Amino acid sequence: MKLRTFFLVIATILLASCTNSRLELKSKSELQELNQISPIGNAIGETAPDFTIITTDGRAVRLSSFAEQKKPVIVYFMATWCPYCAEDYAELSKVYPKYEKNVSFISIDLDLSEDILLLQEYKKKYPELQSSMFAPGQYRILSDYQATKTTTKYAIGRDGKIIYAGFGAFDEQNWKDLLEKLSEGS
Repeated sequence: MKLRTFFLVIATILLASCTNSRLELKSKSELQELNQISPIGNAIGETAPDFTIITTDGRAVRLSSFAEQKKPVIVYFMATWCPYCAEDYAELSKVYPKYEKNVSFISIDLDLSEDILLLQEYKKKYPELQSSMFAPGQYRILSDYQATKTTTKYAIGRDGKIIYAGFGAFDEQNWKDLLEKLSEGS
């Protein structure tokens, strides 16, 4: 009886250690595979979360299409009532025409109560930004980008990865520096 119990305990230990080592090996291989996938998120170095918007001119625009075209883009969260956004647009208007062929600019409304007609009228205040895109916000986009403040900006490089994330009004030189960095091929 003691010998049988002894063999049963040994067999259980061996079986447990074999099962455990297989689980450990499986976990290591799964981790290795996961490490080779580019993380999606809203931090610098991560692939920007994809979305599709309908712009004020009626076009459907998918963010990932810019990476497919190897074109950098700035995603900017705003509201028509925000004085800091107006300041940002006034400063951006001074430099964007020089970069508009190399860098796309998407403004997404943070205020979900503002509609496309209001955005169309607002965009008219900035004739130098007519090639930029304005779009009503969507809850999922705001959530994915954790956009809770107006003037939140994400600069996304040619590879679809975030190279700048921040908020606050920029002056002309800040915009020029960011647009220059994106134009260089970040």
